[in-house]
Amino acid sequence: MSLLSTKELVFLILQFLDEEKYNDTLHQLEKESGLFFNLGYFTKTVMDGEWEEVEKYLSGFTKESDNWFLLELSVEIQRQKYLEALEKESERLFRHLDTKSARACLLLHLKRLIEANPHFQDRLHFPSIKNSSLSKLFYQRPPNAVRAVSPVTNWLMGSIPQLGHFSTSHFRVHKPQLWLICPLCSTATYLVQCACLTQSTQDGDGQSLLDVRAKGTGALETSKTWKLNKISWPSQLRSLSLRDDLPPVIRMIYTNSGGAILALTFDAVHKLWKWPRSKQNPTGKATTSMLPQLWLPSSRKSMTNEISESNPEDALPCFALSKTDSYLISTSGGKISVFNMMTFKTMTTIKELPPAATVLAFHPQNVNIIAMGMDDSSIQIYDIMFDWIYSKLEGHHKRVTGLAFSNALNILVSSGADAQLCVWRTDKWEKQSSKFLQMPNGRVLSPLAQTCVQFHQDQIHLLAVNETQLAIFEAPKLENLEQWVPRESSGSVTDAAYSCNGQSIFASLEDGTVCVLASATLGLRCRIDPTAYLPCNPRYRVYPLVIASHPSEPNQFALGLTDGGVFVLEPLESAGDWGVVPQLDNGAEPSDQHSCT
Repeated sequence: MSLLSTKELVFLILQFLDEEKYNDTLHQLEKESGLFFNLGYFTKTVMDGEWEEVEKYLSGFTKESDNWFLLELSVEIQRQKYLEALEKESERLFRHLDTKSARACLLLHLKRLIEANPHFQDRLHFPSIKNSSLSKLFYQRPPNAVRAVSPVTNWLMGSIPQLGHFSTSHFRVHKPQLWLICPLCSTATYLVQCACLTQSTQDGDGQSLLDVRAKGTGALETSKTWKLNKISWPSQLRSLSLRDDLPPVIRMIYTNSGGAILALTFDAVHKLWKWPRSKQNPTGKATTSMLPQLWLPSSRKSMTNEISESNPEDALPCFALSKTDSYLISTSGGKISVFNMMTFKTMTTIKELPPAATVLAFHPQNVNIIAMGMDDSSIQIYDIMFDWIYSKLEGHHKRVTGLAFSNALNILVSSGADAQLCVWRTDKWEKQSSKFLQMPNGRVLSPLAQTCVQFHQDQIHLLAVNETQLAIFEAPKLENLEQWVPRESSGSVTDAAYSCNGQSIFASLEDGTVCVLASATLGLRCRIDPTAYLPCNPRYRVYPLVIASHPSEPNQFALGLTDGGVFVLEPLESAGDWGVVPQLDNGAEPSDQHSCT
């Protein structure tokens, strides 16, 4: 085995520190070595307003001789510090919306300066290294290796005690023999030696916790054994009906606070149901145990979109809500409006751009940047504050119907009516990869069928949904991991969404059935028949068009129906989870037979 260079060793140490969450040491080594400029950390410090740390971190990668670059960075940062110190709002700053938005705008400019500087070109991307490479390297004993001194000692750190005495009732800890295969180059190396402990569970399988963590939530979920739970009676779940004689609900989400549901109907009107705080509901979050208020501001005016005059029936209404629940961007085929969620007033409109926008998504790090999927198959990256489109992405063959950002991977994934997924790098807005969904045998997509995408909370696994299937992919290479196709008798899939903890997927079908699946395997855990939540009405065919997951209650979701109704569903308190078969009062499991009168 050849010796590692100092540069290679530093990258291994950086990876280890990141995996083990030694964040202070990680960023100190990044700065001291000057080998890797961590844009994620830089983004966080700028957005948190930690200006002293921003300048210190930059100093590890820049010199006074770096021509105009250092001067311009310093000027931009000092200007932002000055503006925040004034604590005043000028007319220009009003369009920043808030301090965080102003910082986000600054961050975008700083990133452009950094990317334009040749000195940073080979420092912005971390090399591809397998997980836990340094730990695995320590456990190997190459010929003529030198055994590490224990306890580890040096003049900076003193004597570091052995960690072998640590134990709990859940884990056994073993002291491995560590073998050095290259010279020590920094204090961080000593930290790495001390941190290399192998832990295995008491079942004796010899698998380390690091291995389990690397496999993600899937490894944890598959350890559960679920019995298929079929729910056919209203008494087998908790439900709440929200009705206002609406046209069909085409888009619906929970607010990020979890205290309200926002719906957009086919007639371009938004409806907001808010749960008030009370003794019965001290958190003010959505619940089936009490009715919410259909909320309007003091003006009593609703948020209403403009409807396209040409072919309104072909329009694809869409909206996106800011993380703070303060602003809504929405369109129903006409102009795109930005609404204030407190007053419902239109703050600004984006001029009508034929083609129409068909899906919208806020940039996760800058509320002024919006990704807009268009009816002509393009994606436009738009800056609200400066009112300009600074990038246009092309790769789809039909209208774009889904957008999802991943902070962890710095990518945007788009999906379209062409059943294609495309991955775009958000640093340069370049296409990285693409893949078409595999159609099930005998199934054909309708011409305007939507394909939607949503990232799992790990920001790596991606759920793709269209009328024929659910599919799980691993980004950014779009490796297809799982596929689920509903039985033909249930009709098409109308919508699906991850639960907030990422362990379940809620899927609605054309026959009114709702399926709860394990997200790791797409195994069916629970089937909810429409008779369990819909009133019996043979005159109308009613089914869910959209489904939304509560942002903090993993077993709560809401359904938006074709008749304009909204239903909130939760499992019984006695069950606690959709995968548990509820018991009736006499202790017997409910039968599958039911009747409607």
